[in-house]
Amino acid sequence: MATTKTGTVHGKTIELESTVPELDGKRVRVVLEAVDEQRLTPEQQGELWQAWVASGPHGPIDDGTDTELP
Repeated sequence: MATTKTGTVHGKTIELESTVPELDGKRVRVVLEAVDEQRLTPEQQGELWQAWVASGPHGPIDDGTDTELP
């Protein structure tokens, strides 16, 4: 089985962006190639941030609610 995945190298560890269950625990050959990532402009970052604030992972962030962490 061959597949292509993207990830990040941390020393001797490679963290993949998604799992490959059929290869879990198996010895594999890894071919590394740098991936050019497009950087977001400040405007794009601002738009994404505002979208997250409006509907973050658990809904909108309200100023009136208790925001203290447990």
